[in-house]
Formats: sequence, structure tokens, C-alpha cells
Amino acid sequence: MSNILTFPTGGLPPSNIRELRNPLFQFPTEDVVEPTRGDARRQRRLQSESQTETGKNAKLRLQRREAWWQSERRVEYWKACMKMHSAIRSAQLAGLPEGGNHQRVEDWHWHPIIDSYRKAIAELLLTPASTLLNVAWKQKALAAEEHKYTDLSSERVEAAIARDLKFFEDHPTRRKRKERSA
Repeated sequence: MSNILTFPTGGLPPSNIRELRNPLFQFPTEDVVEPTRGDARRQRRLQSESQTETGKNAKLRLQRREAWWQSERRVEYWKACMKMHSAIRSAQLAGLPEGGNHQRVEDWHWHPIIDSYRKAIAELLLTPASTLLNVAWKQKALAAEEHKYTDLSSERVEAAIARDLKFFEDHPTRRKRKERSA
């Protein structure tokens, strides 16, 4: 005895079942694709944005965002590598069986990982920021001396921050009310 239910279709293929449900149903004779209202609006918006100052600024910010995200992901990768190295080393020192899943970790393995992490931090500090929040992160990293063990000087990081602030001043997301009325 089976638990599968079968419904009688009379041996008709699926297209004929649809026709039986609605006798007025007819398949189109050619492929017709009509744009929906949302698509037309999107097209107009994309065309107008590229011509407005705000649209141009948005495109510039998007370009900066992709570069920022890539650098940020690299920093997160090396940070995770450092955590994993530490966890493996700890498990191996404690004699846990999980430590046997990995190659023997020595202290000298730490140096290439930390060097790569520091290089990624330096790259992120020099990457053009895509938001003011990113600039705030750079300022905090500078204050915390994240660049201390890299070949970056404080002046170079400050110059990168100044360039970012200048960019945001020159390419605002919107014009202020005073500027609109003038």
C-alpha cells in the first residue's frame, strides 16, 4: 500500500490540462515582452541619474565602494587566519585530538600571517573611502596607531583621510537647501 496520492488527469499532457480549466486560454503566437511600469521607471531613473550631478556622484561612490570592500575583505581574511592559527596552536599545545587535524603549528608560522595582515591594513588605510563611516574608521585606526608596524607614516595616512574628506565635500549625495534655492 502506497502513501502517494494520484489524481486522474485522463492521460492529458500538462498543457491540455490548463486548456481544460479555462477554455478561453490561448497561448500567444509569438513571444511578447511588455515592460512593466517599474521597468520603465527604472530606465528613466538610470538615464536621468547619469545626467544629474547627484547621479554622477553616486557612480563615483559606487566605484570607491567596490575597492573599499575588496580591501576590507582582505583584512578580514588575514584576521581570521590569525585567529585560526592561534586556535590550532592552542589545541595542539593542549593535546586535543582536534589539533591533529592540522599540520604542526610553530611560532615562526605566525610571522608571515601577521605581516600579511599588516600589509592589508596599510592597503585599507590608503584605499579611497566610500562613506564617511569609512573615513571615521581610518581616523580611529590612525589614533590607535594601526599603521605603526607598517611602512606607512602618520602623515601619509592623514593625507589619505584629507583626500577622502575633500572628495566627499566635492561630491555630495545631495545639494543643501541653500544651494537648491540659489
